[in-house]
Amino acid sequence: MNTPFRRKTLLIALAVIAAVGLGALGSFFYQTTQVAPATPAAAPQTRVSTEGGLTIVTLDEATQTISGIQSEPITASKHQVEHLAYGSVLDVQGLNDLSTRYTMAQADSAAAQSAASTSGQEYERNLALFKANQSVSLKVLQTSQAAWITDKAKLQAAGASIRSIHNNARQQFGAPLASMIGAQDAPLLQKLLSREEVLLRIVLPLGVDLTAPELIAVESNEHHRETAQLISISPQVDPSTEGRAYLYRVAAPFPVGSKVVAYLPLPTSESTGLSIPEAAILWFGGQPWAYVQIAKDRFTRRPVADQTPYNNGYLVSTGFESGERVVVHGAQLLLSEEQRPPITASACKDPECDD
Repeated sequence: MNTPFRRKTLLIALAVIAAVGLGALGSFFYQTTQVAPATPAAAPQTRVSTEGGLTIVTLDEATQTISGIQSEPITASKHQVEHLAYGSVLDVQGLNDLSTRYTMAQADSAAAQSAASTSGQEYERNLALFKANQSVSLKVLQTSQAAWITDKAKLQAAGASIRSIHNNARQQFGAPLASMIGAQDAPLLQKLLSREEVLLRIVLPLGVDLTAPELIAVESNEHHRETAQLISISPQVDPSTEGRAYLYRVAAPFPVGSKVVAYLPLPTSESTGLSIPEAAILWFGGQPWAYVQIAKDRFTRRPVADQTPYNNGYLVSTGFESGERVVVHGAQLLLSEEQRPPITASACKDPECDD
């Protein structure tokens, strides 16, 4: 009688134990499958910082070597004081047209000279025959005389055309260039017409007691200096400027109509400044800058202000100190690093954190 009852009690106990065990096992699996709390990601190391109002770019020496960043010290330099003047590149098409017209007028003159010589000889022969025995009629004599007079008039007209062309050339381009029109050997004229060289008109401002130098330095938008040589005083001036104008020649591919800056050396005047090499100049925002290496791994950008162009670089009197190092290779890379937007770190790496 007790056996069925005990068996039933045992089965109930086993069922309770099994239920408890399954519950514990389920709790274990639930806890082990939960995602661990995300740990905040470390903020990325920035290379750009601001200290005392200065923007600092920090690059370790290894990165500098890989990127090819190089610097060299600034040195003091004596230079000749220069006076600024302005000018423009002239169109020499008018000179070319005058040269072509001269060639045609010269050909007309040669033809008229030949015709006048022939008709003159014919008239002289007919005149001699008429006076001798009247074997030539008066009508023939008069006809030959009229032909000779006509040919002489054509010769005079051709000569007047040549003189007019020269006068026109002198009024536009000055006597030296005008004298080259029609010359057998005029290399400067050929260089100007072929654009091996260009013609400049430089205006010296009023109130400046300065004779036009034989050689000057000129600079266009490319910020490179070229040496220009004096040709003559300019017979024409730009209505928008006031001053004495001079014509210069320069072997540079300056576009016609472009503006140039001229640097006229002042005699016996010297000044001392700090020389910023051309390789250190970085153009940004319409003005020149240079990166200064203020520590082994730190760089800052400074404006090249109050500058005087010198040897394709600049001489400055403020903003830099002698012995400071300026970047001569890799300045553009530093600017790109400085202008790069800051990188912000996410709070966690789980994609669900973006929601």
